[in-house]
Amino acid sequence: MFLSKILFATDFSGTSLDARDAVFDLKDAGCHEVVLLHVLDPGQVEEVLAEPSGMTHPSGIYDRTIAARKERNAREKLDEWKIVLEERGFFVRTRLVSGDPATGINRIAHAEQAGLIVIGSHGLRNLRDRLLGTVSAHVISHATRPVLVIRRQEL
Repeated sequence: MFLSKILFATDFSGTSLDARDAVFDLKDAGCHEVVLLHVLDPGQVEEVLAEPSGMTHPSGIYDRTIAARKERNAREKLDEWKIVLEERGFFVRTRLVSGDPATGINRIAHAEQAGLIVIGSHGLRNLRDRLLGTVSAHVISHATRPVLVIRRQEL
């Protein structure tokens, strides 16, 4: 059954929480295994814009410290979400990879032989992106398996 094993890609946002609710519903459709994936996007800068002035660390140390912090935070969140899914009766494995999110999602879905990809969509930019979101649109256009996109809830 194609739904027995799914890949659930999360960025831990509110939209991902909605997508997690959809994963819960897939239990009744025969899903019993979830590969919970987060892709660290090295191009995404959200924690620190620049190294504080007066730092005496050798070049690159500060960047590696921030990257290690982002990885540690992502692993902690994956572990928290894993527990929630396991409490719902799923067998869960977590994956944390780095790179372009859409490419990483499709690559891991293929490697894991997932029957379905579940992803949330923010849809924050142009019309096409407002309907799907840039990552989800790219995942859909390059996926070799079905994709369930959960759209951001409008307020």
